[in-house]
Amino acid sequence: MLKVGKIEYLNTIPVYYGFLIGKVDSSGIEFQEDVPSELNKMLREGILDISVISSYEYLKNSDKYLLLPDFSISAKKRVISVLFLSTVPIHQLHRKDVWLTRSSMTSKELLKYLLREVYGVEPNYRYYSMKEGNLPKNPTALLTIGDDALRTFRLKRFPFVYDLAEEWYNLYGLPFVFALWAVRRDSYESKKIEVEEFYRKLLLSREIGLKSYDEISSRYAKKLHLPEKMCSNYLKNLNFFLRDEEIRSLRKFSEIINVKADLNFLPV
Repeated sequence: MLKVGKIEYLNTIPVYYGFLIGKVDSSGIEFQEDVPSELNKMLREGILDISVISSYEYLKNSDKYLLLPDFSISAKKRVISVLFLSTVPIHQLHRKDVWLTRSSMTSKELLKYLLREVYGVEPNYRYYSMKEGNLPKNPTALLTIGDDALRTFRLKRFPFVYDLAEEWYNLYGLPFVFALWAVRRDSYESKKIEVEEFYRKLLLSREIGLKSYDEISSRYAKKLHLPEKMCSNYLKNLNFFLRDEEIRSLRKFSEIINVKADLNFLPV
């Protein structure tokens, strides 16, 4: 049985959609769903064989993983689901409390870099989890991701909204790569045939999902308490491939977090 991680956000639905609607056979595959930071931990510890993981996790532990070729969650210019929201302009946040979600590693590191190196701000970082419900009622500023970010953005509670993909693009002219699909090296060695078969199935599943944005939006909007049009527009902002620009962006991100990482791919 191949154990595969799946993020519990709208942004992975197009990749897994073929499996979700039964057009791609999922026999021999056990999907486990959780927030990005937990999936990172589960893959790192060998609880999972394959998962979508944060780009930060891959870069920090690239010796443990092989990347699934041509898969990512990335965005050029705006992403909408990785937002820094503030009640004051960003340059006024020095020594103020800034709340970071525990659900993400990549977005957290990207935000810290932007605040420190681009805006010259050193806030007091605090951490919250939506599951634990420990976010203050009226935070000065917070990092929010995934479906929570989409819902919070729609409420328009914060006058200052910074889209982290857009901030990155303005700096480097590159899409930002938030997540990648990876397999543990030891899982590939012990389950080579199953892993390669899963990769072929994932390609087909994504192909089905990319043609189904309207259907996905219709199916998930009510569940997420979001308008269909917003879901559809959001999916169209995302990129699910890993091509030259995304690889250049990954290398740039590894530079700014001071990590030397090789990009090693599943040999298929």
